[in-house]
Amino acid sequence: MCLQSRTRLASVAAGAILVATCTDSRGVAPLPATPRVTQVAAAANPNNALSVLVAFHADGADSARLLYENATGPLGDTPFVHVNAGSERLVALGLHPSTVYTFAVEAVGAGGSTQSAPVTTMTGELPPPIRALRLASSGAPSSGYTLATPLGAPTDSNTFVIAFDSAGQIAWYREFTDQGWAVEAKQQANGDITVYLGRSYGWQADYGQFVEVTPAGDIVRRFAAGSPSFTDPHELLLSFRDSSVSAAHLLGYELRHFDLSAFGGSADSVLAVHTIERQNAAGVTEFRWRSGDEYTPSDWPAVNRLTGDLVHPSSLALDVDGNYVVSLQAMDEITKVDARTGATIWRLGGRHNQFAIVDDPLNGFQGQHSVRVLGDGHLLLMDNRLRSQPPWARAVEYDVDAGARVARLVWQYSPSPPVASPIMGSVQRLANHNTVVGFAAAGRVDEVTPAGLVVWQATLLASDATPVSFYRAIRIASLYRFLSP
Repeated sequence: MCLQSRTRLASVAAGAILVATCTDSRGVAPLPATPRVTQVAAAANPNNALSVLVAFHADGADSARLLYENATGPLGDTPFVHVNAGSERLVALGLHPSTVYTFAVEAVGAGGSTQSAPVTTMTGELPPPIRALRLASSGAPSSGYTLATPLGAPTDSNTFVIAFDSAGQIAWYREFTDQGWAVEAKQQANGDITVYLGRSYGWQADYGQFVEVTPAGDIVRRFAAGSPSFTDPHELLLSFRDSSVSAAHLLGYELRHFDLSAFGGSADSVLAVHTIERQNAAGVTEFRWRSGDEYTPSDWPAVNRLTGDLVHPSSLALDVDGNYVVSLQAMDEITKVDARTGATIWRLGGRHNQFAIVDDPLNGFQGQHSVRVLGDGHLLLMDNRLRSQPPWARAVEYDVDAGARVARLVWQYSPSPPVASPIMGSVQRLANHNTVVGFAAAGRVDEVTPAGLVVWQATLLASDATPVSFYRAIRIASLYRFLSP
């Protein structure tokens, strides 16, 4: 029979331990020694004021977690993580600012479990640029946190990735100083957050890069397009073997000169010409698809605003068969590319559309972003309606029958009253089949049911209640690890 005891942390006497032991029917104690936890110390996390780092020394433990509480809140805990013998560190996330917390380490091993003596520390204040930032909302999100990168002024030296809780308050953030703008951010399958940092929207001569940060905010890896390309800010996909990165999929570009006088531009214009790149675990580029081999300015839509790049790839996705699906926003086209040969498999939308688009009252999409491939092969995307007046944005889902060359609209969400978001934005299908739609230029995000019922609606607001634009709004289930939201 196993007996366990748990009390409030504040009542644990200094130096005491709580032990869970097991005996067999004869009352014989197990041979392994009870884990020991010593040298416990709590400190502020320099990467995140809403977080605390707890260092300790463990013997005889194979996993551990933090138990914590403040004066008024209930007892909280972090997920168990594997630990080795010796010095270790755990992180508590999603805490309140300027609040005193008491922490204890609970360690588990073959000999039972141990709870350390408590230690106390106080969290800090949020950085001034985001102290008043909030997601003002109505309704209730179905789960988790909303991850976004607020877009500040181009001259800002400080930029942020932020996760908001269900009440719209900041629960997690990572600040970057003098590294450019934060653009595309997501939680990868290993639980880390990746984000683009640089001063590029996809055509500037700036050597930006993606960084990977742990939940504690430590930078563990950087990703950039292979030389001589610049790194595009729109998408980074990571593939994993176990918990290690096996491949990175990203977008790059080179700058080339074009005669755009026929399109109302200069006879000597510079455009970014993009690539799709796949790098192995060592960062060596193994695959590169070049848009300049497939497209020219004559492929632009008839009604086109001159931009700084040729195709403007606004998202990249892996299809269910492992090939690439790339959104070419400047072409109003979604293209499937063979991930081995680089050959074009099909083209949906734009001047060279190969599909009949049916059951769609708008007969297709314009200036699209965030094209996602669902588990059944359907395409879910943000239709920005960039070249429509006014550009009322919507989320749409197509059933793409590549064999019959038919794309059938099976679902759409158009807010009422309509929302203009001609650039940026995101769509995300949740495990409960709801869809999170980010009308990024308007600073708004909705969660809607399959029937189009809005269950949660929020606007990212600054201190003066002005809406703040973002690149995408992504739902994550946990601050500590990846779980399907």
